[in-house]
Amino acid sequence: MEKRTFLLSTLLFIVVAAFGQRNLEVKDISTGLNVFSGKDTEAGVVVSCPSNLELTFESSHDKKVDVFNKEVKGEQNYYYLRFNTGRKYVGRKLFIRTQGYSLVVIPIELNPKELKEYQLIDPDVEFVYGCYYEYRKRGTEFFQNSMYSEAKEQYSIAKECSDCPPDANLDELIANIDSIVCFQEQAEEAFALLKYDLAEELYSKILQLNPLDENASTRRNECKQMYNTDCKKYFDMAEIYKEDGEYEKALELYQKVLDANCTNALLASEEVKNIRLLLQSRRQRSHVLLYEYSKTAPVGISYGSYKNKKTGRYFNFTLHPDLFFAIRNDFDKCRKAEFSITPLGWTVNPVHKYPYCWIVFGLGYTGVCRYETEDGEIYQPGSFVEGAEGEDETVDEPKFKVYSAISPELGITLKVWHFAIRYTFQYRFAVSKKYADVIDEQRHAIGVGFCF
Repeated sequence: MEKRTFLLSTLLFIVVAAFGQRNLEVKDISTGLNVFSGKDTEAGVVVSCPSNLELTFESSHDKKVDVFNKEVKGEQNYYYLRFNTGRKYVGRKLFIRTQGYSLVVIPIELNPKELKEYQLIDPDVEFVYGCYYEYRKRGTEFFQNSMYSEAKEQYSIAKECSDCPPDANLDELIANIDSIVCFQEQAEEAFALLKYDLAEELYSKILQLNPLDENASTRRNECKQMYNTDCKKYFDMAEIYKEDGEYEKALELYQKVLDANCTNALLASEEVKNIRLLLQSRRQRSHVLLYEYSKTAPVGISYGSYKNKKTGRYFNFTLHPDLFFAIRNDFDKCRKAEFSITPLGWTVNPVHKYPYCWIVFGLGYTGVCRYETEDGEIYQPGSFVEGAEGEDETVDEPKFKVYSAISPELGITLKVWHFAIRYTFQYRFAVSKKYADVIDEQRHAIGVGFCF
C-alpha cells in the first residue's frame, strides 16, 4: 500500500512539474537575404533570447550542436550555430533547453550557405524577462525615440529592481542622456546666435550618442545650409570691402571664412595673405616716390617698393626739356634732348635689422636726340634759312637723329620716417663707337621724395 502511494505521488509531481513550466514562443525572423559565411556545404542558425536566459542545444541528426560563437547585444543573447547540410540531414530538429521553460523544438531544413534566424520570447508574462530587463527595455525604446526624460525615468527604475545585475551600465546610459540634454540646450543657443558651425558640432555630438535622433539630424542639416550661406555672405562682403579699399574690414570677414573652415577657405586664405602683405607694406612705408635730378636730364621721376625682408622693384624715367622741342621739330631750340629710362630695377635691404638703407641696381636705356646737317655735324641754331619762293634753300634742312646707349646703374636709397633720398651712378655703353662723343659716358643723379 505504501509503495503504491509513493509511486502515485511521484507521478503526480512529474505531471505538475511538467505543466508548471512556462512555454517560450519561437519567431522565425529570417529575411532570406543573409548568407552563411562558412563552407559551401554548411549552413547557419542564429538564435536570440533575453539575456537572463541561458540556452543549451541538441539535434536529432547531430551528435553535438556546433555553437561556434555567442554574443550579448543590448538585452539579448545571440547564439550562432553551424550545421552540415545534405540528404542525410532531412527532417532534422533542433531542441532548445533552458531552466524554467518547456523544451523548444524547431524543425530546421537547411540548404548549403543558408542562414536562418529565430527569436525566443515568453508571451504570457507581464515582465517577460524580469523587472530589470523590462524597465531597461522600455528605457531603450524611449531613448531611441528621443524621449529622453522618459528614458531616464525608466533607467532609474531599472536600477532599483531586485534582479538588476551588478555590472549593469545604467549610470552610463543616464549620463549619456544628461549629456544629450546639455548639448541640445547649447546647440539651440548657438543656433539662435547664428553660430551655425558650433551648433552643427553640438548636434553631431548628440548623434554620436544617439544616431536615431531625428531632430538633431534635421537641425544639423539646417546648420550646414545656413553655415554655407553665411560663408558665401562673408566672402562676398569681404570682396566688396577689398574693392573699396577698406582692407581692415575685408580682412576681418575673410578671417571669419577661415575660422569657419568654409569651402572657399582656400581663396580666403590667399586674400588674407595678400591684404596682410599690403598692410605690412603700408606700415613699412615701402613705396617710395622720388623726383630725380641730373645735369644732363634735370627732370625725372622714380617709383619703387623698398621692402624690409624681400627684394623690391623700381622704375625711373628722366629727360631734358629740349626733348619736347625735338618732338615738335623745333630744331633751332633743340640742343641736347637726352632721356633715360630704367624699366627694370631692384631694391635690396642688406641688413634687415635696420630698415633705413637700400642698395638699388638696374638696367636701362639712354637716348640722345639732336639735329645734324648733311655732313653729320651738329646743327647750329639759325643756320637754316628758307629761300624765297622758287629759289633754292641756302642750307639743307637738318635731320633728326637718335643716339642710343645701354645704361646699367647702381645706387643707394635712404629712408627716414616719411622721406627718402637716393643717389645713383649710371654708366653708358654706346651702341656704336661713333655715338661715344655724343653721349656722356657717366651720369650722376640725386633724388628726393616721400614714402607711403
